[in-house]
Formats: sequence, structure tokens, C-alpha cells
Amino acid sequence: MRNTFTTALFLFSLNVFAQEGQFSQYFASSSFMSPAFTGAIPNLSLNSNYKRGGSPNSENFFEMVQTTFTYPFQKHTSKSVQVGGAGISFFQERRGYQGLYSARKVLLNGAYNIKLDQFSNRYFIFGLQGGAVQQRINGNQLQWGSQFNKYFGYDDTRPGEGIPVSSVFYPVFNFGVMYTAFDNQNLYIRDRSFTFGASIDNLNRPVIDYQSVEPSHLNFLYKAFGSVKLPLAPRWHIFPSFYALHSHGNTQVNAGTYLSTFLSSVRSRTAFLMQFGAWYRVGDSVIVLTGFQIENIRLGFSVDLNAQTYNLGTELSNDLPTYEISLTYNLNLSRPLRNMTSPIF
Repeated sequence: MRNTFTTALFLFSLNVFAQEGQFSQYFASSSFMSPAFTGAIPNLSLNSNYKRGGSPNSENFFEMVQTTFTYPFQKHTSKSVQVGGAGISFFQERRGYQGLYSARKVLLNGAYNIKLDQFSNRYFIFGLQGGAVQQRINGNQLQWGSQFNKYFGYDDTRPGEGIPVSSVFYPVFNFGVMYTAFDNQNLYIRDRSFTFGASIDNLNRPVIDYQSVEPSHLNFLYKAFGSVKLPLAPRWHIFPSFYALHSHGNTQVNAGTYLSTFLSSVRSRTAFLMQFGAWYRVGDSVIVLTGFQIENIRLGFSVDLNAQTYNLGTELSNDLPTYEISLTYNLNLSRPLRNMTSPIF
């Protein structure tokens, strides 16, 4: 009976967690959108995202965190030209009741930039990403009816069912390409830019092989994204953007728009950039976000408003709204934090 339950639990977990979660601040976690973005970050920087939704005692609970270090490669002649970049990313995720499922990964990122001509700011960027992943199912933290004490509730001194811990390790490789163009190298006077790219995750189709479960290959995950920066008024810009994903017959489409403005003088050494916007994940949720950038620090905050969150006629079952925080810090203090073309979040 216990082995049958364990097998069923693993099958359920594999079905629910076949694809890892994704961050809502797509451009703040760009190395997970495409490894090509490693070549589009012109600063030595460290960035991190934290996302959480639901209560730990709910089957809808999830928690994700990532940290990425990026080192740009510059070619110095009469002016600096970025020729690529390298970095390393750390990712951790917990999902399900009491974090039943967890995943960890370490990824190395590399990108190579090709400038299309000498007198314009037009680039093709090719990125490659590879690393190791651990997926784990841990039933030791589950609470069972046999552990219930009628006098004070759950009693962790009583024995439970003893579901074994099962984990798998596998390598993974991802590839991305991106075209980007902009009118001026200086962020503070740049009015127009264009970014379009595509990527493929799980190039090697890694095998997931849990005990008592038939091994299976991860499916390819195809992605396409784009963003355009256009002037609206003095100091105001708009960024129409899209992000689409497809895997194993399932498609997700996201459409969004950002607005940004400088709230202090463009000549100030402490220029304050404010940005806010929203995404619509078709058939699923609305994502509202805001953030700011002051010289070497960038901070963003977003909330996912899905049907369960904003439908007042639905009982929330103690679930909490999904929120995300991002932080980017420029480690090269002699150069202000910049973006090549994309929104900052």
C-alpha cells in the first residue's frame, strides 16, 4: 500500500511539476528568458529575483529565487564596444504542499556579440547556457492523520507514513539568439530601441528518472520575445513588449507595456529613473509592476493578479497573492547602471 501511494505521489508530482515556474519580471530575470541577454548587459552586475505565492500549507504554494552574476566583455578602441559576456546563475524552487517538490540548478552563461556595421548600433547576439539541475521530492515534511492529537492538534513526535526522499540529477543546455538596435549608446539620451529574440531550452532532452516511475525526457521549450522603446514626451518613453512560450503542444502568450520617466535632471549625477507597467498573460493573469533605478541600484516589485486573486466571489482558502521582488546592483561603481535596449524589469 505504501509503495503504491508513493508511486502515485511521484506520478502526480511529475504531472504537476513537469515544467518549472517562471518569474513575472521577465527582463529583470533575463538570463532565464534567453542566454543571449548575457551579451546585452553592459555592466559588471549582480541581480536577484524572489517570487512567492500561496500558503505553505496549500497545494498551490510555490517559492522561487534566482541570483545571476554577469561580466561583460568590452573591446576598447576609440570607444568601448561590447563583444560578449559571461555569467553564472543560481536557481531554487519549491512547490506543492509544504514544499513537497524542489528544484535547484547552477547555470553558466556565455554570449558573443556581432556588430553589423561600424557606424550604427545594431547587433546580433548569440548565447549558450549549460549547467546541472537537481529535482527532489521529499515526503518527510508531510503531516499525516496518524500524527493528529485530539488534545492539541498535530504532534510531530508521532510517526508518519515515512515517504522516502527521491531526487534526480541531470545536465541541461539552452541556446538563444537576439537582434538589437538602438539610436544612441548613452542610455540617458536614447529615444528609440528595438529588441527581438528567440531561444530553445532543454537542447539535450535530459532524462528524468525517479524511482518507481517510468523515465521520461524533458520536452523542448521554445521562446520568443520582443520589446520596442519609443518616445512619448520629453523624459517619457513607452516599451510595448511581448513574450511567448511553447512546449509539447502548450502555448503561453504574454503582452505588456512599460512607461518610464526621469524624475530628476538628465545631467544629475543621481538621476532617478521610474518605470511602471503591466503584462497580460492570455487566459491566466494580469501582472502589475513598478520599480526605480538610482545610479547603481535597481529595485522592482510586481504582483500577479490571477482569477483567484481578484474575483471577490471566490474563497481564497488562505492563499496569498503572488508577488515578486527584484534587485540589481552595479559592481562597477565608475560606470552608472545601464540597459542596452530592454525595459529594466
